[in-house]
Amino acid sequence: MVARGYSYTMCRPSAVCGWVLLLFVVGCGQQRGPTRYDLSGSVTYRGQPVPSGWIFLDPDSSRGNSGPGSVGTIRDGRYETAPGEGTVGGPHVATVNGRDGDPNAEIPGGMPLFAPYSMNIDLPKESSTYDFNGP
Repeated sequence: MVARGYSYTMCRPSAVCGWVLLLFVVGCGQQRGPTRYDLSGSVTYRGQPVPSGWIFLDPDSSRGNSGPGSVGTIRDGRYETAPGEGTVGGPHVATVNGRDGDPNAEIPGGMPLFAPYSMNIDLPKESSTYDFNGP
């Protein structure tokens, strides 16, 4: 039976194309790359909470770890990685940059409290916490 120039069999290929397109779009929404784990904790310097700053977390390739690095933002003595952008777990080199929290136009986050310092840490392959105590 033909209605207005279209047949039932002509609709079938477009329906199949619609399903293929839907599966492609759903498949593209999946995370690519290694599994990443959220990390948070406290950051102190001379026994006081660090007001502002960043913690850079890089997989330690000299100890067999690889993958993307991540950043934890320090606010009022606490830090956390952005959701879905945490660490890959395993050996990392962590670099802590603490600021006084008094921002100005030239220096976001304020003046440095101390020279950035790095340390080797081992992180679990699960969301976790790790506390940093200044140099």
